[in-house]
Amino acid sequence: MRKWTLRWKLPEFACKLWLVLLVSRVCVCDGDQAAVTDCFKHERHTRNYDYMEGGDVRIRRLYSRTQWFLMIDEFGNINGTQDPNNCYSVLEIRTVSEGGVLAIKGLKSQYYISMNRTGMLQGKKDYNDSCNFKEVFLENYYTAYSSVKWTKNGKEMFISLSQKGRPLRGKKTRKESISSHFIPRKCREDEKKLA
Repeated sequence: MRKWTLRWKLPEFACKLWLVLLVSRVCVCDGDQAAVTDCFKHERHTRNYDYMEGGDVRIRRLYSRTQWFLMIDEFGNINGTQDPNNCYSVLEIRTVSEGGVLAIKGLKSQYYISMNRTGMLQGKKDYNDSCNFKEVFLENYYTAYSSVKWTKNGKEMFISLSQKGRPLRGKKTRKESISSHFIPRKCREDEKKLA
């Protein structure tokens, strides 16, 4: 049986070029930490999940993939509005415990979004455990909010708005449905002081 081997040498120029590239990526430190320069221009950016640890408050508008803003009116009714300047669509999203559990409250109406055992969304003046929702980050850059307390036959129930802007019952919702996909949009500074 014949043994095949490749016998080739890199040209001397290529070896020198490879050595120059290798040396150019090395940082030199004199011992002075202030003099250390970063040789790598593009460092990996890590996502910050500190707000999920508890106590963080974000003022946002939740824009549904069905093209409605989630709003809580002065009577605690939950609906959708297509007016981007509606003062009842400005929401306070407060982290209440670890793992992305949060409470959503209307800044103008001062009602919390709550889900009952049948999956109906309603506004509550006082905070309780039915007001807790888990923030689920989806692969398509949207966010879904599922009830922490209630499930239907072991399936999660989500906050969702229909194509007509009406809230859907939780038992009819799924994570994959576009009606339960939201994008939290930042608000202007003057809108954050509605309360």
